[in-house]
Amino acid sequence: MEQVNNVMDILTKLETIENGWMDVEKNVYKNVEKGFKKKYVLSNPEEVLKNKVGTCFDIVELERNYFKGLGIKFNTFFMIYYEGKKVYTHTFVVYEENEKFYWFEHAWTKDKGVHEFMSLFDLLTCVREKFTKYNNIKFMDADYLCVYKYKKPKFHIGLKDFYKHCENGENVII
Repeated sequence: MEQVNNVMDILTKLETIENGWMDVEKNVYKNVEKGFKKKYVLSNPEEVLKNKVGTCFDIVELERNYFKGLGIKFNTFFMIYYEGKKVYTHTFVVYEENEKFYWFEHAWTKDKGVHEFMSLFDLLTCVREKFTKYNNIKFMDADYLCVYKYKKPKFHIGLKDFYKHCENGENVII
């Protein structure tokens, strides 16, 4: 995997990655809806680069590799909201530099980039607001929104196992 020299290099490397996913048989899809819940598996960073597709879950793992290479202190976060039988999720990277917090976003096209905050609380509050708008959630009950700081998962796990992995991370209160 190619090295990066700074955070902006990571954004540049991700420009060729589109929204999509890989299944257990390594078939690649650009439509996230059809068959996704049953067939999705978490791609490793090399597969994301090769296939040029990924969900936020896959892309965060590629970002994890790049951030590790830079030696910057960072964490990965999983946001999940339960609304009846519907489940809304998002993963993203947060890094710290010069006593500030930065939300690194690639998967949400409208918010692609690096966003600076004075505190982790402010950052997570902002992402929560955008999460609500992005998923068109009209009346969010905060009791059903959870945020977890999670460690590197195993690759090629299914969606339910990925959720379980993230939900076993550190619960973060906003």
